[in-house]
Amino acid sequence: MKAHRRGDIKAAIPEYLRVISLAPTNSVAIQLLGACYLQINRFAQARESFEAAIKLDANYGDAFHNLARLDEAEHDLDAAEKNYRRAHALVPSNADTVFSLANVLKAKGELAESEQLYRKTIELSPSYAPAHRQLARLIDHLSVDDDIQAMEALIAAPSTPSNAKMHLAFGLGKCFEDLGLFERAMTYFNSANRLMRDQLRFDINQWDKEVDHIIASFTPELFAQAAESPNTKAEPLFILGMPRSGTSLVEQILASHSKVYGGGELQNLNIAIMANMDVRGYPQNISKLDPQQLALMATQYLDSLSNISEKSALVSDKKPDNFKLIGMIKLMFPRARVIHCCRDPLDTCLSLFKNHFSERGPFYSYNQRELGQYYLGYQRLMRHWQSVLPGFVYDVSYEGLVQDPAAGIRRLLESCRLDFEPACLDFHQSKRSVQTASAVQVRKPIYSKSVLLSQKYGDDLNPLKIALGYSE
Repeated sequence: MKAHRRGDIKAAIPEYLRVISLAPTNSVAIQLLGACYLQINRFAQARESFEAAIKLDANYGDAFHNLARLDEAEHDLDAAEKNYRRAHALVPSNADTVFSLANVLKAKGELAESEQLYRKTIELSPSYAPAHRQLARLIDHLSVDDDIQAMEALIAAPSTPSNAKMHLAFGLGKCFEDLGLFERAMTYFNSANRLMRDQLRFDINQWDKEVDHIIASFTPELFAQAAESPNTKAEPLFILGMPRSGTSLVEQILASHSKVYGGGELQNLNIAIMANMDVRGYPQNISKLDPQQLALMATQYLDSLSNISEKSALVSDKKPDNFKLIGMIKLMFPRARVIHCCRDPLDTCLSLFKNHFSERGPFYSYNQRELGQYYLGYQRLMRHWQSVLPGFVYDVSYEGLVQDPAAGIRRLLESCRLDFEPACLDFHQSKRSVQTASAVQVRKPIYSKSVLLSQKYGDDLNPLKIALGYSE
């Protein structure tokens, strides 16, 4: 359909519905309708469409592939793996399916097979740049090997599109950092971030205004006058902070506890809030919220967690930028367990700068100056929460965990009102899935090589240092 090809999903959906009304057994139209629904997060309708297409054509590889994509979006990686394998069996030459299956297996901790499948993707499509990048992230490079040479040849080729060069540059940056060639690594990281930033529409100054509005709205008077929440007994667990500050590590530790299920980066809190208030006026209209609205938000959020895991007493919510919603968390759940992950500012920002993220963001990480500006806004907001809600947020230091894991983990569990369990010390042996950029790192014991790694890059981080206000 023309509308779908030009990316106009809203126009494409009625076009497909019209085709299906005329030809109810058109499995291609039904599957493409499902793909449109998936793109706009209408998951129930997407699933209905994919399953209908498969019922009409049990050998429809694209339908199984997109059903697996939906499973991923709903954090059901076992189902995603099963459906990607079905799609691969039906269309073995589809590099996208092989690559997607490799990503799922990486998230599940099946790193050896994941590596094999990234290599299979490259075998099927030698210029498949995201597979080169993911392979580079998966393994530690000890020399300028065939993988590096293949990426360097691709990135130098005039015919390689700029988006592919972006993926390759992120991968090569990681490789040369492994080799201790930090200046060369930063050359690639700078190139990758420049190419990525050119694709985005993002105004960092809007972030400063957002922080101003949050601080002006969530005042000491607001919390003093707030009606008592009906959810005074609920104690949900939030893990938040800057991305790459140790949030995945902390969740992996806590999810190794018998009473905790690691929920990952959930959208549930945002969804519950948006469903029960006029978000167009947020946060300035926060003082107009009544207890009934807060109760509805809280109930909807807790119900959504029970759908994720009915067995565990606690489902951790590890969405880093929930730090913006700490005030809402306090109003909804006065006894919430809020863990704020802290890490050296330069190390945190460098780790962000070295990584490619999904189309959902973050968008501020592809320019050193903007990255520093965002970090300062984050610091300003966290100081505000600590001031107006003293004792509500527990700070856990990444460096402290690295220096003395046993003591740090015991303190972390205590702050979450959890008894100590030895399994939390062996968090890296957990088989849980991790769908973040830290999927590989959390499979390893705590290591110290990333502490003060930013010092290795010296003057290459000057734009970031200036933005953060570091003196010469």
